[in-house]
Amino acid sequence: MLLLPTFAFVLAGFSSAVRIDLSRDDKTQFSPEAELEYIHQKYYAISKIHHNRTGEHLNVLNMDFFNKQKRAHGKTHLRKSKAWSGHIEVGFPPQKTTAVFDTGSADLVFDKSGYNPKKSLTSKNLDQTFDFDYYDHHVEGDLYSDRVAIGGVKAWNVAVGRGKEDYNKDVAGAIFGLSFSTTDRSFFDVKEDPFIWAAKKQHLIQSSTYQFTLRPNGKASLNVGNVDFSELNSLIHWSDKNTDSTFWRADVKLNGHPIKNAILDTGTSVISGPNEEVGKMLKKLDGIKVEQHDDGTYHGVYDCKNPPRMEFEVFGKKLVFPTAAMQQGYIGDKCIFTMMGSNVINDWILGSPFFEIGSFILNYDVRRMGVAQFT
Repeated sequence: MLLLPTFAFVLAGFSSAVRIDLSRDDKTQFSPEAELEYIHQKYYAISKIHHNRTGEHLNVLNMDFFNKQKRAHGKTHLRKSKAWSGHIEVGFPPQKTTAVFDTGSADLVFDKSGYNPKKSLTSKNLDQTFDFDYYDHHVEGDLYSDRVAIGGVKAWNVAVGRGKEDYNKDVAGAIFGLSFSTTDRSFFDVKEDPFIWAAKKQHLIQSSTYQFTLRPNGKASLNVGNVDFSELNSLIHWSDKNTDSTFWRADVKLNGHPIKNAILDTGTSVISGPNEEVGKMLKKLDGIKVEQHDDGTYHGVYDCKNPPRMEFEVFGKKLVFPTAAMQQGYIGDKCIFTMMGSNVINDWILGSPFFEIGSFILNYDVRRMGVAQFT
């Protein structure tokens, strides 16, 4: 669906907004195994929280298979190679830190070294704790409310978590969750609002909007509270209302082949999905050689000198999949394609390479996503 006149009028009229630059550490050595393990642990933790709060199963993972696999493989560590991040502030006087903006999780969680509430005049201890169970280790800490700023948008009394240690060794700072923070989804069971709703209620922004423009070989940015039309080179195509109460989801096509009800997750660095579905998809893509790991999971490689041409269709808009976005390392003289199968995952998860095809808009007021070609 194209940008409607009402959307154009409302979005263009907003003046309270901010743009920050995003970057990533491209020098980080990419490990497909570590990235998949991170995805498994992340969605295990989310699923367990949801089940504990509601009694319902999200069914994103095959939990029985995951438990058997973890007993066999032992402990692993969190890892977010090539994660897109930007600078935020917390507290007053402001403490600057780097945050990974993650549409796959719901809350703002700081590493211990990323935030010191004792040095903030505006911090309030909520006398509650959080515990994020990653199966073989826990991310846990204390809950506070404090001032949080993204650029010039400075919201007060935002719910934040401070870990008991530094959990993110390669991307220290914070995880800024941007999925739907609700009592059944969040691991913060407090009345204080997450950033986007605090900013909206305090009239700092008029639109609860985030706009990701992630150019794999150029400038990347995050706009808060508005749509920056200077980033766009086409009309905005909008989704229908997102009916999932937990994740941003979408139906898309890759070279005309459908991927149904996928989770859109900027906090992961690959495209992954159920192993058999990934295998079938890879076999349909011209220029991709399909290979299998020892555990039977599928991945693809291609000739680096002759990369395949690929195109996503999102909300009716066709966008080229950039070569720089589809490549995730090397095996000999071959390039690794950024799609990999998992024996644990039940749903497709479209990570940051997917977001690098265009400018994506997430509007929480109307629960819709938009996409346009970037300039």
